[in-house]
Amino acid sequence: MKKIFTLVIVSFLSALAVQAQSLKVTKTDGSVVTYNASDISKIEFLPSETPSQPKLIHEFTGYLTVKNRVFDNKRFDTGAKIKVLQDGAKFLAEFSDAQWGTGSFVITMDNHAINGTGKMKIASPNGGGAAKEYDATMSGSMREIKISIPLLMGGTDITWHYAEASAASKVAGNYIGTTSLEVVGMPGSYTSPTVEYKVTANEDGSINEKGLREIIRYNIDKMKLGDNIVVDYEGARYAYEITKIFDVKPNQTEIEAPSQEAKLTLYSCELGGSDTGRIVITGKLLGQVEQ
Repeated sequence: MKKIFTLVIVSFLSALAVQAQSLKVTKTDGSVVTYNASDISKIEFLPSETPSQPKLIHEFTGYLTVKNRVFDNKRFDTGAKIKVLQDGAKFLAEFSDAQWGTGSFVITMDNHAINGTGKMKIASPNGGGAAKEYDATMSGSMREIKISIPLLMGGTDITWHYAEASAASKVAGNYIGTTSLEVVGMPGSYTSPTVEYKVTANEDGSINEKGLREIIRYNIDKMKLGDNIVVDYEGARYAYEITKIFDVKPNQTEIEAPSQEAKLTLYSCELGGSDTGRIVITGKLLGQVEQ
């Protein structure tokens, strides 16, 4: 086939020489280039070059904290990855996470500082729906990189941290089980077979636990300062002493704020209904006791 093609070209050039004509080439952009036949000695059609693939320089795995109008630096330990690649004189960064999608950025690296622009492709963080592409910027260092996405959920910052998942994040989740509560000096115990506990991880490695809502609605108004509350949880029994009893309005959600101290917080609606407020009881941990 090559011999036949070469023969065709030679014949073509010979015809040009005989006719003392020129060769006119029209490019795909519409421009025209003209060559004198006497100036052409050979025409070759060469295969196009295969573009070089970017070279992987580094690959790291870490965790994320996400801040926007919904999440306040919420931690996600879903194995987020950052790859740094080199494509000629250009550097690229690729982001991937099971929950927060993928991203590709063109970056500059000045000592330990990273800056760049690119695109993030993210489906709904709660799952479902087609992924949507967003403009994004990247800044930080190889130990902490912030990806800012102005048009996602009113403005979202996804910060990648170079560290392993914490022990707290490994136990985070929702748990359902049977829980009983006893108030010393009051008859009987209060048991719910389907209490749901929600455990969330904090940035400092501590955890928050919410639950007990089903079992505190009975006789909560009869509890008083100094009473002991006994909670059975996962085969162990813990004792708390009531230290505070107070009322709050329904919108005073600060009673659910994380605490650095080990304490029990119980709250329920007032007897007159949720519109009248909540009764809140807090107790300090006395320790684990025998059942």
